[in-house]
Amino acid sequence: MRLRLPKVQPETQFLVLAAAVGAAGSLGNFGFRKAIQLSQRLFAGGLQDPFEPVGLNWRLLTIAVVPALGGLAVGLLARLARRDVGGYAMPAFLETVNLRAAHLSIRTILQRTLAAVITLGSGGSAGVEGPVATLGGGIGAAVARVRRVVGERLRLLVACGSSAAIAAAYGAPIAGVFFTQEIVLAGNYDLQNFVRVVVASGTATVVARAIGGDEPIFHVAPFRLGSARELVFYLVLGLGCGLVGALFARLFYWTQRRFARLEISAIWKPALGGLIVGILALGLRGVLGDGKEVIQHLMEMTASPGMPQILLLAGLLVAKMVATSATIGSGGAGGVFGPSLFMGAVLGATVGSLAVRIAPDWAGIPGHYAVVGMGALLAATARAPLTSIFLVFEMTSSSATAVLPTLVAIAAAVYVARQIEPHSIDEMALARRGVHLKEGREAAVLGAITAGDAMGSSLERVRADMPAPELMGLISRSRATAFVVVDGQGRMVGLLSIQDLRVLDPQTAADLGPLAIAADLAERDVVTVFPDESLSEALARMDRHGFRQLPVVSREDAGRVLGMLERRHVLAAYQRALSATGA
Repeated sequence: MRLRLPKVQPETQFLVLAAAVGAAGSLGNFGFRKAIQLSQRLFAGGLQDPFEPVGLNWRLLTIAVVPALGGLAVGLLARLARRDVGGYAMPAFLETVNLRAAHLSIRTILQRTLAAVITLGSGGSAGVEGPVATLGGGIGAAVARVRRVVGERLRLLVACGSSAAIAAAYGAPIAGVFFTQEIVLAGNYDLQNFVRVVVASGTATVVARAIGGDEPIFHVAPFRLGSARELVFYLVLGLGCGLVGALFARLFYWTQRRFARLEISAIWKPALGGLIVGILALGLRGVLGDGKEVIQHLMEMTASPGMPQILLLAGLLVAKMVATSATIGSGGAGGVFGPSLFMGAVLGATVGSLAVRIAPDWAGIPGHYAVVGMGALLAATARAPLTSIFLVFEMTSSSATAVLPTLVAIAAAVYVARQIEPHSIDEMALARRGVHLKEGREAAVLGAITAGDAMGSSLERVRADMPAPELMGLISRSRATAFVVVDGQGRMVGLLSIQDLRVLDPQTAADLGPLAIAADLAERDVVTVFPDESLSEALARMDRHGFRQLPVVSREDAGRVLGMLERRHVLAAYQRALSATGA
């Protein structure tokens, strides 16, 4: 007797593939982090401690010059690659995943990753999430290419890779899942996709913790709420984070446009941005890199410092906004999550310090405001509240006591940010080009199908001189809802719908006899569509005029009807297109 093994279902096979992508994404993040450490040693040696006193010596010059050298290296890399390898790559990545069938260039992703390694290693003010997410997505695309996965499943493997890399980078598997759902997939919360992403994110976290342990990224004192009245200060913090988040997004793209207009070689632009960062770092070392050490220091604050230190925090917030905008806007590579977390922590520590000074009986410790501020400002910038909530909680292992203050602050931040700027920092660049991710995927599918491909070829024609009694008999036997009225040469003279015939009943039609013919009852001003026009254009025309069907006519001869396009034809063509891509 032969033992017959059970057949593995396609969904199970895909989950195994998602787990493999998760593990590979975690290893990709590990390699990326190691590359940044090597880059730091090459560029800055031992100058990574932001609280180390420097003094007037060669080290001060090094702090000012190293970010510029890193920017110059990125500019030279772009010249060698013959393409733009710097800047903020997330908008283009999201557009490719959602609107361009996730056809990623692995070479471009690796070049951008190298540019990010140079930028971050030389002290450029940027985050790791952009490069890590695109690297993870590239790994997912590479696995899909090997396995010959295409269409919707390719897109999902790219999303799984991004989720895995984020989960491994921040030690936050749940945040990695919601990062994919809210940002990478543009808010598409499909349950089946959710399960696949969870598998990838969970596998990545297991691998990451096996390599580096399971300690949280940041350590914070047990969270406590001084009193219910303290929520007022957290509300104020959320309002401030919403304002700063929206202003940061606008400054970010304003700086990018200014650098684009500079009439200097593209090689020197990232170097100029790095020089701006270096000059800022002479007074405020914390602007360098992703600021992880500064964030940890702020979380450890248990008492309010003096006013000079509070003013210094306010200055650090502004300097970080400028440094990040200059780094990435000039052509340096990196993300904005890290700087957003940094600015949120600084603003939180500032508000918390003032709260302790104003109402010591109400407020807790400034370090807790830094924790909440991170999530609130990230939510205001990225418009991803669930990602922000879980990211902060997983990075800090905060207790349930922090839930209510965090929810209050994030809700206020997102509300204020939306009033000032309707788009997230990822969507702003796309919106300026008329690209909208949430609506764009359906539009892209409909835009790729022509009316000629989707139309129904069978249609009911009636003679223009057909009398009313004969017309009523024909209609009673037909299942069509619209009839093309044609002349003796078969050319359309009008369109007759069931609605047009409501004025007639059998008795009235019999009384009128040959006095009422089809040409008299038909609509002469017919709205039509050409066979080479897209379904998105056809649908817009239907909606504008309130029709459920349009005749498809020849572009060379508008009187020659080729078929009828109905809304059901559009829906059927759309479903066929999704099925063809593996959805």
